[in-house]
Amino acid sequence: MDTVAALNGPRGATMKKISLVVLVMSAVVAFAGADGPRYVYEMRELIKATGSAASQAWAMNMGVVSEAARLYTPVSFTKVGGTLSLSMDATMSFSLGRSVEVERSDERVLLRHEVIVQGAPKLPRASKKATLRFSLADLVKNGGSYAGSPLMYALRKAIADSSYQSGRAWIVSAMYNGAGRFSIVVGLSKK
Repeated sequence: MDTVAALNGPRGATMKKISLVVLVMSAVVAFAGADGPRYVYEMRELIKATGSAASQAWAMNMGVVSEAARLYTPVSFTKVGGTLSLSMDATMSFSLGRSVEVERSDERVLLRHEVIVQGAPKLPRASKKATLRFSLADLVKNGGSYAGSPLMYALRKAIADSSYQSGRAWIVSAMYNGAGRFSIVVGLSKK
């Protein structure tokens, strides 16, 4: 009996089903622990750099993306006086998907990076959620050293505006409406 005849018989149908189940299970295992895509926004200043300066700019900007992707998992915070301290609670990894230029001016470009967070622990229950809405102009004007990372700016602002002196915070969702405005939801927990 040749291979084609074997695959078309009753045993062949069973083998096809088993192969399909194995493929589906492999896909499930490969994506286990991965959440759906989330978006990280990055405000990048336009510079004319070449050689090592360009490499430094790339490394700096990839740091913004990885820092912002981490904010989808809880970070611990403490506020003492006017100082805010943040620390990561857990390890996680992410994969970078498609990057899209959303807005451009003569001096800056706003990029949206799709990230898939993997290995992140289950999020705690938020004691409260803060929705921050701000414009690109607000981010540039008031963002200070976080003007390049709308997510970090929103997280720090939500923590600063909360009454909690310590706890955990994370980005729940981040949206940019294409008309110059962000809406970022931050989860906050006392624990």
